[in-house]
Amino acid sequence: MTAQYDLLLAGGTVLDPASGRHGPFDVAISDGRIAAIEPRLPADSARQVLDARGRYVTPGLIDFHIHAYWGVNPFGFDVDPICKASGVTTAIDAGSAGPVNFLGFRRFIAAQTRTRLLAFVCVAQHGVLLAPRELNDLGFADPEAAARAVAEHRDVGVGIKVRVDEPTVQDHGREALRLAIQAGEASRAPIMVHIGYTALSIEEIADTLRPGDVITHCFTPLAPSIVDERGLLRPPVRAAQERGVILDVGHASRHTSFAIVRACLAQGIVPNIISSDLHAFSGSGPVVDLPTTLTKFLALGMSLEQVIAACTINAARAIGWEDRLGRLAVGQVADVAVLELADAPATLRDSVGEELHVDQQLKARATIRQGELVSPAGPAA
Repeated sequence: MTAQYDLLLAGGTVLDPASGRHGPFDVAISDGRIAAIEPRLPADSARQVLDARGRYVTPGLIDFHIHAYWGVNPFGFDVDPICKASGVTTAIDAGSAGPVNFLGFRRFIAAQTRTRLLAFVCVAQHGVLLAPRELNDLGFADPEAAARAVAEHRDVGVGIKVRVDEPTVQDHGREALRLAIQAGEASRAPIMVHIGYTALSIEEIADTLRPGDVITHCFTPLAPSIVDERGLLRPPVRAAQERGVILDVGHASRHTSFAIVRACLAQGIVPNIISSDLHAFSGSGPVVDLPTTLTKFLALGMSLEQVIAACTINAARAIGWEDRLGRLAVGQVADVAVLELADAPATLRDSVGEELHVDQQLKARATIRQGELVSPAGPAA
């Protein structure tokens, strides 16, 4: 038989929250796109066959919050080695570029990586910075130019980023948030708001945001958090999520507390998006990579379907790319992850040092980007 397909993922369990498909299916790929999803396809129908038995075949993972402006922004790191090894086919930079250096990000970073890179453009001209922070002086805010960068580059720019923590904005967090929303409205795009150690109250932030806007670091232990001193969710946060404001994990080194996650899950608040916030200072932990972050939320009580949705279709919808990303469908670009829930006991940590003992970990065994196997399947664990 003449090979009909370039690559066949055979014998796996397709888990695609966008379609509700969860069961044994083979996935065939041709010319960089998904060509067939069927219960069984002949092995000799493809030039290359990847044995996915005992593994999950999911849409390529989307890491919604990372910092990728390597060599220019102090937070930037080289994304391809980690993303290709962890099932991540799309990563979204969270404000490393502002309007004055966005074109450099586009040409010299996004255009050069195998991982698809998108970006929230910082409302500050030069992007997020270390001390002195980017909006210590509001004269560095340029909402009009940030909005133009997004509006004129829709294939890369997906929204506006602002940090309203006190070291970044000092005592003018309210004005910084207003300027970011101004840019979001001008570009007709969501804004991503970094919380943690804010002088502006969480209640005011939550009340100010529009449907589709994003609170990142939603489980940060840096006061004021989204729960009060008794562990009770602040009511405006629930109201914000109910009207469409998106809660994004943005784990990072300082921004995830298992205790706050447990309190929120117990009160019916589930994060819309799970992301890593990997950056140049992540080191060896506690975040590690996106699959490790997903493993933590599995162990804390979310279902496998919920965590996969939180880094596939939910992330795609948040930026209006649900017709292009986050799903497995015939005709779609073949961005695919092969994952295994492996028996691999480990001790994982949050940002305040609490340990979480797990018996299983979610591991990426293969990453397929535009139909190309960019990270091969590893041995069964």
